[in-house]
Amino acid sequence: MAGNGVQMITAVLFDLDETLIAREGAIRAFITDQYRRFAPDLGGLDESTYVEGFLAMEDNGRIPKDQLYPVFVNRMGIRRIDPAQLLEDYRTSYPTYAVMRPGARETILNLKQQGLRTGIVSNGNARVQNAKIDAIGIRGLLDTVVISEAIGLRKPEPEIFEVATANLFVERPDVLFVGDNPEVDIVGAANAGLQTAWLRNGMNWPHGVLPRADADIDAIPELLSYPGK
Repeated sequence: MAGNGVQMITAVLFDLDETLIAREGAIRAFITDQYRRFAPDLGGLDESTYVEGFLAMEDNGRIPKDQLYPVFVNRMGIRRIDPAQLLEDYRTSYPTYAVMRPGARETILNLKQQGLRTGIVSNGNARVQNAKIDAIGIRGLLDTVVISEAIGLRKPEPEIFEVATANLFVERPDVLFVGDNPEVDIVGAANAGLQTAWLRNGMNWPHGVLPRADADIDAIPELLSYPGK
């Protein structure tokens, strides 16, 4: 972890997907299962075409599923299933595939024991994101949960981070935001005046994207040695 002379923190806010939750494995497992359950009504569509087509279209979660499924069903030539049925299945079933990253729960618990406030700021459908949080069993460790759909704001808009810090009753410069997406998480949080830690997930920082994170981490437990603690 590389710190940049940051000040002490009183709270830590987390992104959800690909930060606390390893999203890539979960969404692949879900969409494979969805194919197998609905296969008799998919008109002979093969599993690989369904799974890889869905994953390509959803663009790592950037495309809202209520927009994706109608286009996906049309593109795949699916005639016997309404897109709304697959969307409802996604919203009901997908959260059950959520699994926390190694050490994430223990890290949040440790932060709480040190007296820091904690929370989540996530883009996405409120029903789905809340169900994921419940599935991984950490709601009781959080002081706030802010989801884009519920408040009409999305990262990287600074205002969504401002809502979260106001909910915690802390000053923005005293809050660390942890996320995996440089442009959405890190730049957004920094523009709102928060400190930032970037979970690299094996990636390199994109050329020309500023401001840079205050710290880079490869695993959530590294936060316990963050210079601002």
